[in-house]
Amino acid sequence: MRSAGTRRRFSPGAVIWSQGEPSQHVFVVLEGRIRVSTGSVAGREAVLAICGPGEIVGELSAVDGRTRSANVAAVDQVEVLVVPAARLDRLCEEHPRVAWAMLRVVADRLRQSDRRRSEYVDGSVAHRTVALLLDLAEQYGRPVAAGVEIALSISQQQLADTMSVSRESLARVLRELRDRRLVDTGRQRITVLDLAGLRALGAESA
Repeated sequence: MRSAGTRRRFSPGAVIWSQGEPSQHVFVVLEGRIRVSTGSVAGREAVLAICGPGEIVGELSAVDGRTRSANVAAVDQVEVLVVPAARLDRLCEEHPRVAWAMLRVVADRLRQSDRRRSEYVDGSVAHRTVALLLDLAEQYGRPVAAGVEIALSISQQQLADTMSVSRESLARVLRELRDRRLVDTGRQRITVLDLAGLRALGAESA
């Protein structure tokens, strides 16, 4: 893959591509993190994933030649490997294990999509919020003195849109979690103070 692509760097917050744009490249994240999201007619943005080093992004457009199905932006300083679709196609033909790896990526994304749809869209707002926070803490949290910090540059509105709830409903649940000393919140930052307690609450609300 490295021999077939070129390196590019993006500053924090930079838009790498927008939903609906034509493209025939696949990106491999080498350094940093990128945010994958989808927009709606109302202008809201639901976060689908945060991808880090070693992950592939844009594989669907590279395979079927259609426009981008999501927005992609840099969370922090990012370096990616840009591989043209034509070169990726030759790689898959010459190296079947590359094709198999791509298939596993697509299968994993479908599984994640199905699981998130059931966890983040069904049930009470409290259940959906706890499920989302546990998922973010597991995948993107970093240990700090107070607990596990989720620092992803994602606003409360984006989190609410991800769960298909109103920002006011999310804010109410976060306030309740703060009152119970389970989380602490700041600007585009949430710290899970009691991970075991949050898991127990998730099991109760399931």
